Amino acid sequence: MAVLEMKEIFYAYEKGRPVLSNVNTQFDAGKMYAILGPSGSGKTTLLSLIGGLDTPQKGEILFEGGNISQCGLAYHRRNHVSLIFQSYNLIDYMTPIENVALTAKKDVLPMLLRLGLTSGEAKRNVMKLSGGQQQRVAIARALASDTPVILADEPTGNA
Repeated sequence: MAVLEMKEIFYAYEKGRPVLSNVNTQFDAGKMYAILGPSGSGKTTLLSLIGGLDTPQKGEILFEGGNISQCGLAYHRRNHVSLIFQSYNLIDYMTPIENVALTAKKDVLPMLLRLGLTSGEAKRNVMKLSGGQQQRVAIARALASDTPVILADEPTGNA
């Protein structure tokens, strides 16, 4: 059974130009997938829909067979998926340890160290880190949440 499935997804922006039309696909547990396409083809929109940040205008998105709209998008985001954004979306007045601890179920420092930050960098304000270091913090935050699905929007784009 697929962990995530999209059925007849349609999404258009305000001017009516379809971005996604009749998308049908499924994602199996334990596999890594890459969504490829030119700029403006709907990759980020697709991830936003799968992640429960937006809803399709038609069709349904299922997590383990259940419609994510019915379980609640906030519940889906909190329990089923972790997102790594292009722009990291770190809380700028916090340290890496504090940012990752927001989603963590265990001690975060070992994870940050494994991802290449030093203990000093892990305690520094995230805005004083390089883009690559901030990206590692965003990845650590997703890994620390322990959700079954990680969605990454160009995870190496700004490193």
